[in-house]
Amino acid sequence: MTEALPLPPSGGSVEKAFALVAELAAGAGPQRLGDLAARVGITKPTAHRLLRSLTALGYVRPLGAGAYTVGPALVGVAAATLGALKDRPLVRRSLDDLHVRTGLTTSYAIRSGAAAVVVDNVEPDQAYRVSPRLGVPVPLDDCAAGVAMLAAAEGTALPGGYAYDDGEPVRSLAAAVTHHRGAVAGALVVSGLSFTLNAESAGVLGPLVAEQARLLSATLQAMLPPEAAEGIA
Repeated sequence: MTEALPLPPSGGSVEKAFALVAELAAGAGPQRLGDLAARVGITKPTAHRLLRSLTALGYVRPLGAGAYTVGPALVGVAAATLGALKDRPLVRRSLDDLHVRTGLTTSYAIRSGAAAVVVDNVEPDQAYRVSPRLGVPVPLDDCAAGVAMLAAAEGTALPGGYAYDDGEPVRSLAAAVTHHRGAVAGALVVSGLSFTLNAESAGVLGPLVAEQARLLSATLQAMLPPEAAEGIA
């Protein structure tokens, strides 16, 4: 996955506040007010006002000297979101299996409107690895997970049953996961740097991703009742 969805030009205070929280959650550490405002596309006074409100609610924590990080209230929201994913234990086993078979980072993404969002991943214990940003929306047509989910929703068969994003420096393979009546639940993703996931290795690993997605789809259809499956995506 590449860049996050841009803030709509007409976005109101709610959209701007959520954009600030998403930017903080996606970062590798504390971020300064000016940098946050620039990345979200709002003025520093507006960013400061919204961050002050988010701090009062517990979603943002100020660190002094104009730096901010995520607050404790966000942890509760994340836990509730993961708890609502009824298929998570099954997905986690698939991610572990796929990680063992490929040696690369494996992820599970779901669709949220016009975006794909990674909600879980397993990373390899090595110096050179890809770390997908959890909870960050990426346009469906800008990532392998999104392409795979769109194709499945439209009933379009992808070559080999998987999508391949050959971007730089991160590349990824993805295959859609479905549940009852063929509805799309999400997508299994394998990600790596360009030198670990080149065209040749993609041709070998792609079928593994597609196979694991088919197995997970069959498991979901067999183990989850229709009413539970409707709450997966």
